Order: sequence, then structure tokens, then C-alpha cells
Amino acid sequence: MIPLLKANENFPDDVRGERLFYPLSEEIFFKRESEMSQSDFTPFSITLDFDERKIGFVFNRNCPELPLLKIEIFIGETDARKFCDGIPCNIKNLESYYKNELLWSVLERPAFAIKIDSDKIPEIGSALLPLSEHNQKGLMEELETDDLDKCEVLSVISFDATLNAHLCLNGEKFSKLNELANSLNRLRLDCGDNAFAAFVTASKAAEIHGADNAMTVVENVRNGFAIRETQDLDLRM
Repeated sequence: MIPLLKANENFPDDVRGERLFYPLSEEIFFKRESEMSQSDFTPFSITLDFDERKIGFVFNRNCPELPLLKIEIFIGETDARKFCDGIPCNIKNLESYYKNELLWSVLERPAFAIKIDSDKIPEIGSALLPLSEHNQKGLMEELETDDLDKCEVLSVISFDATLNAHLCLNGEKFSKLNELANSLNRLRLDCGDNAFAAFVTASKAAEIHGADNAMTVVENVRNGFAIRETQDLDLRM
């Protein structure tokens, strides 16, 4: 949808009606990204984090007129809505509203999609796991509950088709599922995609029932990769 956005009456006449964004090839993207650290050709970039519902403005420190490093906007916050609705808001104001750091890591990659039923009101929510503490609070407000473990998780869908077919997580509490999602992504971060693939293969060899069983398999895979790395190190020495 972003490439479809056009300049409205708030823009100069010569660009009014023109498209504001256009997609770049991977080659050009990486070229522009590297320019951010080497020159002032690209003054800033905008990052979108759909998992955390954040828009990040990353400024090029090489541009003297754009001295700030990073600015973060949490979509859904009152101040963010005011900013997006066009109420004047300068950089100084943004500094006081939002953090100055964007967190980019593999931990942002979703492992599961869940539907969760409120224990207080006739409302069903949804979330991508792992869910940050900030977004957990948002989900709790949406479901009007003080504890997501009091709510019933109606469905758990893995983003890996093979894992989805061989991992049974029915009846698990939210905290257990979120901990498992964090552990899977930490495994991927620490040991690489091959370790995650090994976990998927293990689930295919013997169906995994429950979060505790899955956590045991995660640790077994982690230990197996640690032993392999140690053996490789011994051979090189």
C-alpha cells in the first residue's frame, strides 16, 4: 500500500498528486543503506516494524542539518496519532515522546500466530508471538484482562508449515507459548537457521506435544549444535 500513497494539498503544488514512495530493488536498497554510513547523499530512511507496530526514522549522522540518530514512533499511542493526523510536532517534541533506539534482530521474527479469548468480555484478540512486553500490555487492554494466562488461547498456528503439522500446543497458556516463541527465535539467533531447521526436523520425526516438550527439544538441539561447534574447534586446533 505504501507505494500507492500520493502527496495531498499539504505538499507543494509541483508534487501534489505525485506518488510519495516507490519500491527499490535489493541492489539499490543496499547501496542506499551503505551510503547512509559513508556520505550525506541519503539524509534519512524510514523503517516499518509490523511486529512491534513501530515506524522508525533513522537519520544520517553525516548530514549536519539532521543530527539525530534515531526516532521511534509507537503507532497507537496518543501522541503518535496526533503526529500522524498532522498536528504540528517538531523533532524536540518527538525526542521527549519516543525512545532513541530501534531494536532490529531475529527476535522480531514471529514464530506463531494465536487467537485468544478474553476472560472478562465477549472479545477475541489475535497476536504474533513472540509478543513484546509493550504489545502484551496493549493486548491486555484490548481484552480488558489483568493476566493473559487467564484468557483461553483458541488457536496456535506456526509460520513454518512442517512445524505447524507436527507441533501440538492445544490448551497451553499464553506465557508458555510466548516463552517458546522467544526460545525458538533465540535458538535461531544464537545457532543459525540450521538449528531452527533441526528443531523442525525433530518435530517431524516425533510429534511434539506441549510447550514443555517443545522447550526440551529446543535445548537438545542447542546442546547438539554446541557440541558440534566444540568438535569443529578441536579439529581446527
